[in-house]
This record gives sequence, C-alpha cells and structure tokens, in this order.
Amino acid sequence: MTRARRPAKRGSAAAGDDELYLTVGAYVVPQLLYVAARLGLADLLLAGPRSAQDMAEQTGAHAPTLARVLRALASVGVFARTRDDRWRLTAAAHPLLRDHPRSRRAAILFAGHEQLRAWGEVMHAVSTGLPAFDRAFGESLHQHLARDEAAMADAEALRARRSARRDQAVVDALDLAGARTIVDVGGGGGELLIALLSRRPDLRGVLVEAPHVAARTRARLAALGWGERCEVVVADAREQLPAGHDVYLLAEVVHCYDDADAARILRNCRGRRVIVVERVLPPAAQASADRLADLHMLVMYGGRERTRREYADLLDAAGLRLRRVVPTGSWVSILEAAPRVAR
Repeated sequence: MTRARRPAKRGSAAAGDDELYLTVGAYVVPQLLYVAARLGLADLLLAGPRSAQDMAEQTGAHAPTLARVLRALASVGVFARTRDDRWRLTAAAHPLLRDHPRSRRAAILFAGHEQLRAWGEVMHAVSTGLPAFDRAFGESLHQHLARDEAAMADAEALRARRSARRDQAVVDALDLAGARTIVDVGGGGGELLIALLSRRPDLRGVLVEAPHVAARTRARLAALGWGERCEVVVADAREQLPAGHDVYLLAEVVHCYDDADAARILRNCRGRRVIVVERVLPPAAQASADRLADLHMLVMYGGRERTRREYADLLDAAGLRLRRVVPTGSWVSILEAAPRVAR
C-alpha cells in the first residue's frame, strides 16, 4: 500500500524549493517598479487614492492588467488597496515620486531599460571582454545618450543624485593648496566643480564634456552665475585636453574605460597634479558591491574597477606616479598622482 505523502515541513526539500523559486522576485519586482515609474503611478496617487480604471485612463495602460500590477506591488508593500477598491501610496512607494527627497525614480527607469537590455547580452561581454551595451543597442552608451533625450534625462537625474552623495565627501578630503586652475574632465553638470570653486574664491575651473552634455552644462553654469569662473570646453579626452593647468580632476571617469583608453586620457592630463576619484577595489577576491560594480562597468561601458596596484600601474603607463590614496566618507577614494618627469 502506498503511503500518503505528508505536507512538506518547513526546512524540508520541498520548502527549500519554495525558497529557491522565490528568488524570481529579485527579477520581477524591479521590473514592476519600472512599470510603476514609467507610468508615473506614484505621482498620480499623490493627491489621494484612485481606482485602477482611472489610472489606466490617465496612463494609457490596459486596466485589468494594471490592476494585476498594483496587486503584485501591494504584495511587497508598494501601494495599498482601500476598502472601496482604490489604491493609495505607502511609505515604500514614496521613492517612486518624481520630486521626493529620496526619489529613486530615475535609477529605476535607467535600470529597467538600458541596464536590463545590456545585461541581457552579458555573455557577449564574458566571451569578448567588450561592452554588452554596444551589442544590445548597436551603439555605445555615450552615443545612445547623445541620441535619446529621454534616456539622457534619466541618466542625468541618476548621475546628479549619485553626485550629491559623493561630492561633499570628495570636497572635504581633497587638498587643492597652491592650485590656481583646475580642469574637471567629464564633469557632467558641474556640481563637483562648483563645490570646489565655492571653497576657493581664487580658483578658476575648466569643465570638459561631450557636446550633448556640454551645452546643457554651459547654460546651467551661466544661470547659476558661475560662467565667469568656469569655462566649458567640448573635447574627447582620449584625443586632447586643455593643457597647462595646475590640477586635472577625473571623478568616476577612468573606470568607464579599458586600460588602453584610460591611459590615453591620463596621458593627456598635462599639469602638475592629476586627481583620480574612483572606487578602489579591495585586493581580496571577495563577493562585494565593489566586485559587482566592476562587472557592471564592463557590461555598460567596457570599463572596469581597479585595485590600488592596478591604478598605480595604469598611472605609470601614462607617465604618472601615484603619490597617495586618500579615503573619503563615500564609496570613492582620491588617488593623487604627479608626472614622473616635469612637463
């Protein structure tokens, strides 16, 4: 006689299977957050509860399917259903708001489209050592952002939020004694350069960027009253940089490039000091955010994170000598270098 199977107890193989398959949520939930962010659901609910039908009409979504999305997000604490079958915000939904102080909307939008598609081609990167993004989109990330205004807006919002967390720590740790001019290579919207100029009224700045970024930054600096002390220059740092300045600053720029292109950029920094601001990998090969970031740079840019020794070797290949590494209060450190031979 066949014995009836008892229900699986917690900790049994069947329960273990259940736990394993729950990891699907690690993929599904971020994509549902992407849907919510793309449709602007949190902002629709800011004024008060609304029905799924009403939100579908506002966003152009399929109402029955939108209701399923809302139920799924409610199951993990994002949104909640009221007694009259409407939906309201929860604390976990606030980072989906466009203008919330803790907004993660831009990061979710970029991760749910550009990053997701690029990581779908990760085997191309593993097989070739080349960026997966280029394979997925048929163009580099820089080219994509120059062409796609919506993607550029998301990337800029994400970059500005990262900069807000990083820049104060860099300013507090960076010693610019004796410098009269500083070149911010790949300086984005100019937030870090403005912070440095604010500390030193006698310092003048040059910000180098690609054309599609430079135009916005030039207008922004002028509107903020920094146009007189900060020049914006369009250049490809791999080919040429303005020469003869005291300090060249590269904040999270070098990790976007492989060793060959990174060395070319550093070689073009023709001044007394070169300041590289980057995440410095621990020497031990451990699973950590640093190691995951390393592969993310490969997938998105074809770049990499590096250890202190690898940065010293890279700087040496560019004719520079690593003088010291200064930790900051954020995830990056300041690597200060100088020419091996006076230029």
